[in-house]
Amino acid sequence: MDPELVRKQAEFERLFRAARVCRMRGDYQQAYQYIKDALDLDPDNLDAQEFAADILYARGELEKALDEYKSIMQADQSRASAEEKFAKIVVELAEAKRQKELLKQAIDNPEAFAATYHLPPRNPLVAAILSGIPGLGHMYCGQYLKGVLLFLGVTISWLIFFAVRPNVSGSPDPILRFVQNLDVAAVFFLCLAVSLHLYALVDASFKAERSQKSDL
Repeated sequence: MDPELVRKQAEFERLFRAARVCRMRGDYQQAYQYIKDALDLDPDNLDAQEFAADILYARGELEKALDEYKSIMQADQSRASAEEKFAKIVVELAEAKRQKELLKQAIDNPEAFAATYHLPPRNPLVAAILSGIPGLGHMYCGQYLKGVLLFLGVTISWLIFFAVRPNVSGSPDPILRFVQNLDVAAVFFLCLAVSLHLYALVDASFKAERSQKSDL
């Protein structure tokens, strides 16, 4: 046998083993580099090609993995493992596309989305508890955009309040000094933050209660 072929085969097997070890350790980047180097020595090796596709899939590069599995299936139509993985990625990509479209619809037209994808009845108590984080109760009730806006409104109001509130460090009576030195801006954003939070809590509970009545 040609010594050069023997050397190449030995190097190919070494690189393939190294790639497997790296994959077991979760080092997909190094595993992919090893298997690409192995394929440079034996580009028609379908086992190595499928291993490379598996690494791409593990790294979340679904489109590239799909192309690799397709090439393997074209080279060997009886290779069931590649066919199964190809079908799995097709389903995952289709589901990801569907979820993306649903999210876009929920953002662009939340009312139509809620009417199309009817949520089961919601528990008012759960909605109220979740509203401890403003907006989360509305998301629980399917009002995603409103929930996000309420969360941002409360968060920004509190941030501005803490930015403009009086500094009473070192004062002998910090609470009294704090109240006496509150200016209009600080009071406004304090009231706004509290009001929005209370609204989020009450409105989410009412929304959940209405969902129960509408399901009767």
